[in-house]
Amino acid sequence: MRIVRRIVQSLAASALLAATLALAGCGYATPPPPPPIAGDADRPHLLSDLSTLSSEPVSPLKTEVPKRGDAILHPAGDPNAPVIYQAMPGLVRHVGDDRTPIEEKLLNEKAAKFANFTQVLLTRLSGQVALAEKTEEVSRLRVSTDVKAVLITAIMDKNGKLTELIVEQHSGKGAIDKMMIDACKKAIWYQNPPVEALSGDGTYKLTIEGRLENYASLDEKHFSFITHLGMGVD
Repeated sequence: MRIVRRIVQSLAASALLAATLALAGCGYATPPPPPPIAGDADRPHLLSDLSTLSSEPVSPLKTEVPKRGDAILHPAGDPNAPVIYQAMPGLVRHVGDDRTPIEEKLLNEKAAKFANFTQVLLTRLSGQVALAEKTEEVSRLRVSTDVKAVLITAIMDKNGKLTELIVEQHSGKGAIDKMMIDACKKAIWYQNPPVEALSGDGTYKLTIEGRLENYASLDEKHFSFITHLGMGVD
């Protein structure tokens, strides 16, 4: 009887232990997954299908930033009508580079009227002056504020060949005067010049203006310059 009683007690204890473990396990059951959060569609996501993109170009700004010079090339009022600087006497055109800046301008209406003609001459003159400014003689110049512009009248024959240079105003610095005269000798010529630009005496008369300002120096002995050049047609 004692043996039977022990067996029954052992079975009862096992059953009680199993029931206890079962009840304890219920407290650690895996919770159900949380419901999806509203607004997931608005969050950043990996784009795997490029066909979902719009074909329209994307512009980060409502108004595009104007490029340098747009105000001159496309003035307000008629954005489709290009205007080059030569069409407006007195308007400055910046050429050269950061180390040797050059400003060009047309001095009168006739120079503006024959803009293609004067632009070629001014561009050629700018190139010759820029070369001369790098020579030892000119690069050592200290240009004071009282140095004036050189004014030169250049005369070409009807074929565009330079025949005469007349210095109408000296700068006050002989080396600058000489530099401008030499540059004009090399730059002032033109093949097939426009007949309409002839003066009353059958020649081409040009007024050339040149002025220098010291700009920068690496050794305080040699300078680069801001160069101002102008041209008129008489």
